[in-house]
Amino acid sequence: MNLPRPLRLVRRGPPARSFPVKDYGAPVKGYVARAPFVNLLAAVFIWLALAGLGAGATGVPEKPLKIYILGDSLTAGYGIEAEKSFPSQLQAALRRRGHSVRVLNGGVSGDTTAGGRARLGWALKDRPDAFIVSLGGNDALRGIAPRSTRRDLDAILGRLGQEGI
Repeated sequence: MNLPRPLRLVRRGPPARSFPVKDYGAPVKGYVARAPFVNLLAAVFIWLALAGLGAGATGVPEKPLKIYILGDSLTAGYGIEAEKSFPSQLQAALRRRGHSVRVLNGGVSGDTTAGGRARLGWALKDRPDAFIVSLGGNDALRGIAPRSTRRDLDAILGRLGQEGI
């Protein structure tokens, strides 16, 4: 029985090339292994931001904490209703816990780290208090060199640090 090869990605347009999954398995595994730590780190930063900016001396929130999520289709909620997207779910969960937050959806389907880096200035115009960067999956799917992905992520995080975010 002949089955089709699993997940063979083809880039359309000249020059057409295919990227079999097996060619970039090792670098992807390296990033996936660090993902739980990155998620934990993001959760800690959000918690610290909520603790520091959530309420004044009276216990009444002074202003909602703005959290911007810079991401791809998983953030944008591609193919699902807006209220089921990750940013909407995060906002609802934090509000149920009594936090005054506004989560901004900066997801663009198909986006890469280079695309996120290019639109970072636009995202910063919303003056967010905290940022979640959820990019890199499309880089791996397109066969982009991990060093390029790392360079873009370092640039994004460096800029956020310069901005005090």
